[in-house]
Amino acid sequence: MGVRLDWEIEAEQKHVQTAKEDALTRRQRWNRRFKILALIVLVLGVFAGIGGAIVWRLREVDNQIREMLVNTIDAEVAALRIGDSVAFAEAQRSATLDWPQLQQQFFEAYQALKVEHDVQLTGRVLDLDVDGMRARARVEEIIDGVPYARVWFYWRYEDGWRHVPPDYTFWGAVETVSTENVQVRFQAVDEPLAQPLADRLQGWIEGGCAALACVELPTLRVEVLADTAQTIAWSPTSAWTLLVPSPHMQRARADMPFDGNMQVEAANLLADRLLAQVSNDMLPVYPADAYYLRQALVSWLVGQFVQINTNTFLIDSLVTSYGTDAVGQLAREMQSTSAVSIMNSVVGTTSLEQAAFDWRDYLTWRLTVEDELIGRRDEANFLTLYDTREDAVRTAAYDRYNTGWDVGRKVVTSAVPEMGLGNFPQLRATVQVGEEGSTTEQQILFRLVNGVWVRAS
Repeated sequence: MGVRLDWEIEAEQKHVQTAKEDALTRRQRWNRRFKILALIVLVLGVFAGIGGAIVWRLREVDNQIREMLVNTIDAEVAALRIGDSVAFAEAQRSATLDWPQLQQQFFEAYQALKVEHDVQLTGRVLDLDVDGMRARARVEEIIDGVPYARVWFYWRYEDGWRHVPPDYTFWGAVETVSTENVQVRFQAVDEPLAQPLADRLQGWIEGGCAALACVELPTLRVEVLADTAQTIAWSPTSAWTLLVPSPHMQRARADMPFDGNMQVEAANLLADRLLAQVSNDMLPVYPADAYYLRQALVSWLVGQFVQINTNTFLIDSLVTSYGTDAVGQLAREMQSTSAVSIMNSVVGTTSLEQAAFDWRDYLTWRLTVEDELIGRRDEANFLTLYDTREDAVRTAAYDRYNTGWDVGRKVVTSAVPEMGLGNFPQLRATVQVGEEGSTTEQQILFRLVNGVWVRAS
């Protein structure tokens, strides 16, 4: 190592000291940085303020546009309420004459409706969606205390909003709601329908499968469509996809969009499909009793789903006396040509008179089939409805067949069991004949022959 001289060491120390930044220089540098940062913040604040002002102005304009539309709806409903056809017509516009003519009929229908019913045209806007020059509104009306909603469409012209024909392409964004076994796909207008529809169908699937003892619960997909040509029906391409027309294309219940009529239609389809699944798609042959029994099972399920009386007296009595499991057993055992005697194997009896059944709807069906077979000139099947062992009964049957016996609708109102000649069990049926307001009453005997109730008078 070489020897370092004193002057070299002093020079090095002086160099190190002068390389350090003094406090004044540091403060100046930070001041410059702060000013630059402050300028950036100021510029961003200006732009943010401008942007905020623009957004505020756009919202203000949007609110004004929406307010103008609400005022237009108020004026239109007021014209409808007071019967001012001129003012109502001025609110309508279209490129063709069809729309004004249709709206004139609409106006007249409401004037007639107000005469016969308690109609409150509140004009309250339940929902409003504006998309540029077009808009859609759901407007409330109350008829006999029941709230309804109608969906109206508008277009913004130079002179203001005008009521225009329906635009089903403007039905809102596609959305989905789901339960365990049901998925409902819909557009924004039908949001009030979607969840109640999904919940109700889920309950029906669970209840129906509990009664029929399904192997597994099906997964149901529902498509709610804004299509005037659509009815409630199964998709032709997917067995468990139900197509449902939007109720909002017409007057829809605001408190219950899935209304009673829609429920009955959907319940019939679902009950029929569940029964087909359990019975391996068994199709009954008319006029075998299986034809009636399958219809009765469907009607009974519909009654359970919708909680209405479907007059399925035989199935009701089966459930009352032998439990719900008997329904599933009947569905599984029934064949396409089964006679009503199949009920014996379901409940474990040897003869039908031993079972506590209510036969009214079954006998009503037999009388209906009798008239249908006369109309079809189906003598062979017609005679199977009678106890032709007796000459008098056989003669009466031929007389009815040859004269085209048809005195009106027949409904069995009571069926009392008794023992007939030869100790044959029989039912004495009281039958109401004719339409409401013009009916007569008959007594008809049915005798149990070979496990089937046949006509004996």
